[in-house]
Amino acid sequence: MGYNRPQSKWLARDAMRGAYPHPMLVSLVYLLLTSVLGNVVMSFVSNPFDAAYYYLTQTNYPVDEIMSAIFTPSRMAVLLLMELLLNLYFWVMRYGYTSYCLRLTRREGPSYRNLLDGFYSMGRALGVNFLVALFQFLWGLIGVAVYVVFVLVGVFLGSGLAVLMGIVSLVVWNIYISYRYRLAVYFLLDHPEMGVLEAIRSSRETMRGVTGALFVQDMSFLGWSILSIFTLGILNLWLAPYVGCAEANFYHWEVYGSYPERPSVL
Repeated sequence: MGYNRPQSKWLARDAMRGAYPHPMLVSLVYLLLTSVLGNVVMSFVSNPFDAAYYYLTQTNYPVDEIMSAIFTPSRMAVLLLMELLLNLYFWVMRYGYTSYCLRLTRREGPSYRNLLDGFYSMGRALGVNFLVALFQFLWGLIGVAVYVVFVLVGVFLGSGLAVLMGIVSLVVWNIYISYRYRLAVYFLLDHPEMGVLEAIRSSRETMRGVTGALFVQDMSFLGWSILSIFTLGILNLWLAPYVGCAEANFYHWEVYGSYPERPSVL
C-alpha cells in the first residue's frame, strides 16, 4: 500500500481538532513574529529603491543625480545587512514552526514555545537552510544552462516554442530540485545526532521516486490558498498548520512506513 493523500489530510485535520492551544492561534503568533515583525523592522530602514521610484516618477531631477544621491554605499550596506539578518531569523523561526507541526501531527501537545525550537538548535537550523539554498542554487544552474540552449535554438530557428519550452523546463527543474530537500528539517528534528549534510542526503534519498506525490498534495491545497485571498489572509491561519501537518504525515509515512498513531481513548 502506498501513500494515501486523502487519509493523510484527514489525519492532519484530526490532529488539529481539539488541540490546545488552537493551531490557528499558534499560526497567528508565528505570523506576528515573522511577517509582521519583519515589516515593522524594515519600516525603520530606508529603502533606496522606493525613494528612487518616488523621485523618478514625481520629480524632474536628472536620473544620474537621483541615483548618486540615493544609492549610497552606506544605505545599500544597511539595507543588505537587515535583509540578511531577517532572512536568517526567518530560517530559524520556520524551523520552529516545522517542529510544532510535526509534534502536532504526533499529538505530543505542542505549544507556542515550540516556535522557538530553532533557537535551541540555531546552528542546525541555519546550517540546513543555508546548505539547501546553496545546493538549490548550484543545481539550478543546470536548469539555466538548459534554458539558454532552448533560447539559442529558438533564436536560430526563429521559433518562440523553443523559448517557451526552455522556460517550462527551467521552472519544472527548479521545482523538482526544491522538493528533494523538503524533508531535511524533519530528519534533524527526529535525529539530534544527525549532521546537517546527512539530513540533506537522507531527504534526497527519501524523496527519490515520491516527489510527484508530495507535489500533488501541495497542489490539492491550491483552492484553499485562492480562497484565503477573499478572507484577507485570515484563512491562512487555519491552512498553514493543515498543510504543515499533512507534510509531516507524508514524512512519517515515507520514513517509518506508517502514519503517527492516534492516542487510545480509555
